[in-house]
Amino acid sequence: MTMPADLPLGLIHDHLNLVFSASDGPSIERFYGDIIGLRRIPNVPLPGGRYMLRYHGGATELKFIVTDQDSGRAASGLTAARGIRSLTFVLPESRRQSVFSRLAVYGLPVPKALPSNTETTRYALQDFEGNHIELAFITDEPTDPDIVRMEFGFGVSDLAASGQFLQEMLGMSLGQNDAEPHQYILGQSTINLWQVPTSQPAIVGMPNEMLGMSLLQLVIRDVLEARALIVSRGGAIHTEPYNVGDLAVVMFIEGPDGILIEFGAAL
Repeated sequence: MTMPADLPLGLIHDHLNLVFSASDGPSIERFYGDIIGLRRIPNVPLPGGRYMLRYHGGATELKFIVTDQDSGRAASGLTAARGIRSLTFVLPESRRQSVFSRLAVYGLPVPKALPSNTETTRYALQDFEGNHIELAFITDEPTDPDIVRMEFGFGVSDLAASGQFLQEMLGMSLGQNDAEPHQYILGQSTINLWQVPTSQPAIVGMPNEMLGMSLLQLVIRDVLEARALIVSRGGAIHTEPYNVGDLAVVMFIEGPDGILIEFGAAL
């Protein structure tokens, strides 16, 4: 594990988080809690009758802002739009049968195995809201059978520029760029990039503007310091730092193809 002193941008932990906009809280609980088996942590109430469902998968936190909106849903295919398009759970092989059994309980088909050049078998499916999910089961069993690693899939128009952004702005390391998807790594998190032409729509925005995978999140020590560093590197600030009550200070920057990235620090 990367130590905090070695992490870029004042990151507190060696992973990234993902924020969704969701329309149906119970369906989120069924898929990510009952089927995938992630650990539930307390909800956070939000203004306007909204609330945030939260799950831990290994170190990574998934946050689902539940609203009653019914528009801006993700396009059907992975390459049908640009933006944050998929989430991969990397699980121990010992959990395969239990996950597949729970899929059957909820009437979902056995997911389709994807072509792979490695010993790891990946399966494609969708959650109840149409978000693209991959399951990867690894035979090299970790010491902790509950460990979960996550990979985030971005559809982008320019692979080289997007990779440069991830390295220069977020301090990620290149995994490989010989073939798609290109991979960039930060601690326990991986971002996979594949090319989508600009003729396809960009499904990006704040959680109140869309449904689906909305924000990549970094929990850091000092937002103002991170802002100064991002600006010095030529980054674009989407939303200047502001306080969320007495809990945190947050800001948002623009990533590849308008993908929004949140920086948050506790007050």
